Amino acid sequence: MMEFRELKTFQVVANLLSFNKAAHVLNYAQSTVSSQIQSLENSLRETLFIRSGNRISLTPSGVKLLKYTQRLISLENEILSSFKNLDETTGNLIIKTPHSVAAYYLPPIIKEFQLKFPNIGFDFDGCVGYNVNDIFNAGLIDIAFLFCDKFSDKLLHVEELTKVELVFVLNSQDDVFTGTINSVNDFHDKTLLLSKSDCSYRMIFEKMLIEANVKLKKTLEVNSPEAVKKMLLTGCNGIALLPRIAVEHELSDGSLKSLKWKGPAFNAKLYMIWKKDKYQTEAAKAFIDTVKVSFGKMIV
Repeated sequence: MMEFRELKTFQVVANLLSFNKAAHVLNYAQSTVSSQIQSLENSLRETLFIRSGNRISLTPSGVKLLKYTQRLISLENEILSSFKNLDETTGNLIIKTPHSVAAYYLPPIIKEFQLKFPNIGFDFDGCVGYNVNDIFNAGLIDIAFLFCDKFSDKLLHVEELTKVELVFVLNSQDDVFTGTINSVNDFHDKTLLLSKSDCSYRMIFEKMLIEANVKLKKTLEVNSPEAVKKMLLTGCNGIALLPRIAVEHELSDGSLKSLKWKGPAFNAKLYMIWKKDKYQTEAAKAFIDTVKVSFGKMIV
């Protein structure tokens, strides 16, 4: 018998056209994804995907099923929302966000939002890179926040919230630099500390290193900006690129120091993103409005 969870898995595979990517997005083993698709094909007695080496594509039956699946999942969201009044909304908002946004920008916004919607929970997932389109196409999140220099997509609502100053920091006792970085070439044979969960803004810098053919001595990757700071504060050698808001306190008390950057202004923009054709619950709409107001944006 066909199961709804199999249809949801099918939708993700169909949107991404990759069993491997779907397994990553769903946090499943690839064998689980393959098993669910096989079960669905057995139930329907139809082949849904054409498999050719590492590539897959939808069969005519797969295209037909995808249309029905998208309607069913949209209807499920609509049904759930229709039985909840605005003041009695329950459930979870699923938000993909860099750790720095969750740690330094969202707490006061969440606090304000919970005054109106005390029964809404949040499921935050870290790191939003340039595969943001795939994440939304998989239909598994409501809203995403992204650090980057520029972003647009005709299928997504993209709201620029603010500019974010990025700074190079290191332990105050570290003398690897005299205090000024003249160009990206100065990072040759240096150690960088990087945050996995803030992958989007680090991509801006990594692109610059690649274009300049700069060879680092090594990199140290940890899970969050807070972990990067802890490593620097305990005396680990290396330079980190972090949003200034994440290190304001440490720069003020002198435990960390920032480096002057003589290159072009090193900033990122913070974007809030959601899908245009996805049914939005009242809670999702209200959260988007709360974020806009918090950042001084006019609600249209």
